[in-house]
Amino acid sequence: MRKRLAALIVLIAVFVLAGGCTGFNFGKGLKQYRPENVAQAVEELKPLVEKGNADAQFKLGSLYYQGLGVPQNYMTAVELFRSAAEQHHVFSQIMLGTIYADGIQDVIKRDYPQALMWFIFASAHGDKEAMDLRDSLASRMTPREIAEAQEMARRFKPKDAYARLYEELKSLAVQGNPDAQLKLGFMYYSGRGTLRNYQEAINWFKKSAQQGNAPAQSNVGYMYERGEGVPQDYAEAAKWYLQAAERGNALAQLALGSLYERGLGVIQDEVQALKWFILAASQGNTNAKAARDRVMVWMSPAQIEEAQRLASEFK
Repeated sequence: MRKRLAALIVLIAVFVLAGGCTGFNFGKGLKQYRPENVAQAVEELKPLVEKGNADAQFKLGSLYYQGLGVPQNYMTAVELFRSAAEQHHVFSQIMLGTIYADGIQDVIKRDYPQALMWFIFASAHGDKEAMDLRDSLASRMTPREIAEAQEMARRFKPKDAYARLYEELKSLAVQGNPDAQLKLGFMYYSGRGTLRNYQEAINWFKKSAQQGNAPAQSNVGYMYERGEGVPQDYAEAAKWYLQAAERGNALAQLALGSLYERGLGVIQDEVQALKWFILAASQGNTNAKAARDRVMVWMSPAQIEEAQRLASEFK
């Protein structure tokens, strides 16, 4: 009997450690804002959000989270919650903890250390619910994950340099500055100063590219080639690479040459490939030099001469 009981206890312990227990409900930590007149609330909240009002950031974030009065956008919601949480807004800290504890499919990965960090911050205000959520989450985390969360909390610095740069660039980008739009796209692409968001990245790259910014045009081509933030489309990639390549962007010239070499999005053409490799290599791009030397090995003298002629005529 004792052996059976011992075995049962071990089985239960394993079941809990494996996440089999369904008693944890981090979703109960959601604090949602539901005004009677949603449209009016959105109009009233936006000016306050721009001024940095934490309560307004939480409320507008909640509307984005639910898709009330605005298109549902979890990334925007999280950005607003974070801005408020950094100002010690308890409900926003609990929301972030809940979001990271549960995760959002295809949007935000479950991140227990990050979730625990926000619950720790909220608990510091004496919030009973935050304490319960903190303890519930900690009970299913490994000692290493808990230590990571504690270290994150110790090192946490609201509004770091990247976050401040993000805000400055966003202001300029909205006004139509192409350089700011390019840099803002990089911040979204790399996840510095804001959450990584490929769709936002290509959105800002495109805005800059449409004003003739060659690096931005090259970046749009790159994201279409890779299928990041947009469906993979080699023909669209080639179109954007060409715009940048014609403006002398070496990275775009190399990328366009590669598409011609492989016949992706364009008709395969070794002469065109070599032409663009030559142009990129002339700017000191080492990868282009290697590509140029590689394709010349199997090309005929006539083809090489034609590519060199086209490159020399390029303006």
